[in-house]
Amino acid sequence: MKLDIVADSQAELVELYYRMVLVRKFEERLLALFDAKQLTGTTHTYIGQEATAVAASRFLRRDDCVFSQHRSHGYFLAAGGDPHALFLEIIGDRGGVCRGVGGSQHLLTENFLSNGILGGTAGIAVGAALAGKLRGGSDVVVSFLGDGTLGEGLAYESFNIASLWRVPIIFVIENNRYAQTTPIELNLAGDIARRTEAFGIATDEIESNDVVALSGRFKTAFEHVRGGSGPYCQIVHTYRQGPHSKGDDFRPDEERQFWRKRDPLRIAERTLGPAAAAIERRADADAAKATRMPEQVTPLPLEELNTDRDLLPKQFEAQDGWRSGGAGDWLVKHLQEVFAKILETRPDVYLLGEDILDPYGGAFKVYRGLSTRFPDRVLTMPVSEAGMIAAANGLALRGFRPVAEVMFGDFATLALDQILNHAAKFGRFTDSQRGTPIVLRMPSGGYRGYGPTHSQSLEKLFLGIPGLVVTASDIVHDPLLIWERMLGLSAPCVHVENKTLYSSVLPEITDSRLGRFYLSSSRGYFPTTTLSLTERNGANDVAIVAYGGMTGMAMEAAERLFVEYEIHATVVVPSQLAPLPVEDLAAAVARAQSVVVLEEGTERAGFGAEVIAALSSLDLLKSKRVRRCAAFDTIIPGSASLERDVLPSVERLIATVMDACK
Repeated sequence: MKLDIVADSQAELVELYYRMVLVRKFEERLLALFDAKQLTGTTHTYIGQEATAVAASRFLRRDDCVFSQHRSHGYFLAAGGDPHALFLEIIGDRGGVCRGVGGSQHLLTENFLSNGILGGTAGIAVGAALAGKLRGGSDVVVSFLGDGTLGEGLAYESFNIASLWRVPIIFVIENNRYAQTTPIELNLAGDIARRTEAFGIATDEIESNDVVALSGRFKTAFEHVRGGSGPYCQIVHTYRQGPHSKGDDFRPDEERQFWRKRDPLRIAERTLGPAAAAIERRADADAAKATRMPEQVTPLPLEELNTDRDLLPKQFEAQDGWRSGGAGDWLVKHLQEVFAKILETRPDVYLLGEDILDPYGGAFKVYRGLSTRFPDRVLTMPVSEAGMIAAANGLALRGFRPVAEVMFGDFATLALDQILNHAAKFGRFTDSQRGTPIVLRMPSGGYRGYGPTHSQSLEKLFLGIPGLVVTASDIVHDPLLIWERMLGLSAPCVHVENKTLYSSVLPEITDSRLGRFYLSSSRGYFPTTTLSLTERNGANDVAIVAYGGMTGMAMEAAERLFVEYEIHATVVVPSQLAPLPVEDLAAAVARAQSVVVLEEGTERAGFGAEVIAALSSLDLLKSKRVRRCAAFDTIIPGSASLERDVLPSVERLIATVMDACK
């Protein structure tokens, strides 16, 4: 990542000019290949802005990190990235930076990240900068943003968090005056500098394409940040000479002609004089070599592409998943002890959340006492769900294990982009286990009268995301085991915690018994446990598949069905919801005559639909009657009585089972 530039000013300018020309020639060749129909897809060039990235990269050290948006080629090459590996990535060859999986916009190396979502990497860069600060090093993170990014809310969440934490980050805002094809006058109100200054971030701005003048500004920026003075923002007013994406350029010709006279390469040429021609020939030759099309493009074989089969560790010690003992403990107290043990034994784990410091300890008191015992490991966050998950992603990319809590699961939608388009994808870019192992705690569910936006069970939104693990807590499985397993993942995980469980008194589990139920567990990484009222292994009338907060309801219904109707129901409780543990569920329901899936979320496109589809694909439901019991497809009312009518109940579950067992 480091540019080895000598101290002599003339030799230094030669290297800076070479780097700018290399970026220009590389991208011009890309556009020519697109015109010749030799490349497909899309590309976003950096032509006309090369001086900014090259000047900033001049001061990078080995452990510094660069984060960019979709216009990534210039930043990657300016920071010393391999041009040929970049070209192979763009053409989809397995020898590319990310094995041809990321393409033009999505690059991930040890110290470089770009992604196709505008502004998405800004918050991740803040988390990466925090990681450097926590390690006590002097490394700096550089986050390149465009003027169009200032329309994204995450940019302001990132500025705020960076300033609050005083992390070593340089925000580089390049105002090229257009967001795709829309001029800045039509999409950005107010002054750019006042935006970052309002957050207490030291800010400087310059209108220049002169790599020497820009180097002086970036020298000041790096000295400020590396010296421990907190974040810095360097605004560069510049101009993108190329189109947004290949041919979509509608800007006036006279405007483009005006800025061609201020081309960064022409400015440097005037300083270098006759020496410029030889440097340009060298850079052009290197760009030609880097972009030479191979005789045959070799894409990554499908079987080598990371899929959901690779999400869970292959080597682990199988064990029964349930607790032992536990009678009389509230779940919230048990969780407090679990997190205390984790923080004592795992120095890489940090807790992030809103209002989680003592004496409050979070909306549901799960973290009460922890910030007093571990003041440096419990990080309070502003009301910025997207910024929090983005920061967690940055921490995870640099080796930490962040646990982020949204106050209510309903609010996780505010961070959905960071989960879907960032955390769940990074682990697929490379062939290593270098993913983003965050855990998102999602307190969910109703029955407490909180109304339409604080009572939902939204886990269905996450079940279909490739690259993401979804788990759920319940009254059966051991929270410590589940948390140790989640913290052993190399993938991101969403953990569903039903709010009614926090105030539940845990039932005692002894000798593989929970009350009248016998327990048996699968041997999976996240166990699936079956509860049966008899020890017999023969056929039973119905298997009720339930998870999380519905476990107790399923158990109560099973007892009543057995006593009142002589219907033998087993309760099947998966602790892993996605990827669906199909084999474990299949084994658990194989001998049942009927199957009922119980979930608190709304029925349409929910967990039950996935369970039934998966079991049907194994031909396990041919002779079985199948039913679902879920919340009705509407909002969760604030009225307590109406809420009870909308959400599942023991009575409705019993009626559903009776219908299935006709």
